[in-house]
Amino acid sequence: MNQVKLNELIKSKIINIPLYVLKMYKEFNLTTSEMVLLFFLYDKDGEIFDPSFISQNLNIELMEVMEIVSNLTDHGLLNVVTKENSDGIKEEVIDLSPFFDKIALKLMSEFNTTLENDINVYSIIEEEFNRKLTPLECEMVDDWKKNNYSNELIKEATREASLNGVTSLRYIDKILYEWDRRGYKKKEDIKKNTNTKEQVEIYNCDWLDIDDEI
Repeated sequence: MNQVKLNELIKSKIINIPLYVLKMYKEFNLTTSEMVLLFFLYDKDGEIFDPSFISQNLNIELMEVMEIVSNLTDHGLLNVVTKENSDGIKEEVIDLSPFFDKIALKLMSEFNTTLENDINVYSIIEEEFNRKLTPLECEMVDDWKKNNYSNELIKEATREASLNGVTSLRYIDKILYEWDRRGYKKKEDIKKNTNTKEQVEIYNCDWLDIDDEI
């Protein structure tokens, strides 16, 4: 999906942008007041810029409204542009195109990173096992993702299997299950909590004798 198409989806409000920004507003360097005003303007994109109307609806002093709008402009999140209406009268209009552009770029970056990591997971397993994954094995990897096993955890489990001389995804599945049961979510959790006794419990079992196919 290109940025133009993504911008169209954002402007159509199919994507819940306020919720997205709420989860990560610190990355946008927004204060609470700036975020609230931005959400208000999100519903008014393309409408006449009326500071008094904003002040009354948000119960914010008029001067504070102007200051926040100025800050959002400095952040590169909105513009107040001058346009002529159908009667030829010039009006100031809210333009959130800069905000939509930033959101689109952020979403595309996250999508590309996730896609790259997903591809790397399959590649790492194939490289460690020195063979291509079967369709059924690819489905198992997909199931791991549905179970919220992180790419990082899958990679570590694959390396553990390889170190133990096993090229079976069921063996990896056993490792992931045990790590999840112990609350391990990332590589640091494994290094911090795993000891020799735990390794024996997970690895020293019949999983070493199972076939390579899943």
